Amino acid sequence: MDISVILVAAGRGKRLGGVDKAFVKIKGREVILYSLNVFLSMSSVKEIIVVLNDSNINKAKTLIKNEKVRFVLGGKTRAESVKNGVMASHFPFVLVHDAARPFIRKEFVERIVSSMGDADAVIPVLKVKPTVKYVEDGFVKETLNREKLVFVQTPQFFKKDALINAYKKVTLSGITDESMLIEKAGGRVKVTEGIEENLKITTPFDLIVLEGIIKKWN
Repeated sequence: MDISVILVAAGRGKRLGGVDKAFVKIKGREVILYSLNVFLSMSSVKEIIVVLNDSNINKAKTLIKNEKVRFVLGGKTRAESVKNGVMASHFPFVLVHDAARPFIRKEFVERIVSSMGDADAVIPVLKVKPTVKYVEDGFVKETLNREKLVFVQTPQFFKKDALINAYKKVTLSGITDESMLIEKAGGRVKVTEGIEENLKITTPFDLIVLEGIIKKWN
């Protein structure tokens, strides 16, 4: 397989107090470099398109020097940013990953890629452990069956043609991940088991958790 990686780092870090989470340092290394180096180690990855905003694109160009890496400006939303990356890509398979998820391994990514089969997309998921309630107007309406619920992670793997087809059929409004586009377009999204350490930096507390993980991370 020839794969284009879309590494998404265009967020403004509003819930992190305006801190650019992709360039926060964990153990002396910028967060974005952890996953970037994993993708660079894969022979199937032919290009990495880093999607950035107008505030951090020059920082990324200074930090990252590799012939496989290109830089693209994102849009107003995450969905628009990913689309910009996908439309700039050159290869028939696409891996979309949040730069703010540093702790992935090559073996994990390869397992996602090898799971595609006849699906249009593969996404890593974790089972929901807590009890989950559906709430309206401050009152519980229903306790949901957690056996049928999962948390979704990245990287998410796509046939590029399926994504392009979805972009033609589905509006980006309300889209929170690209597998949602495939769902709405009538495609098939397969799941594979995620890994617990594959956390996304969203709040200051997440940084504390990731600092703990790095102490045991190889």
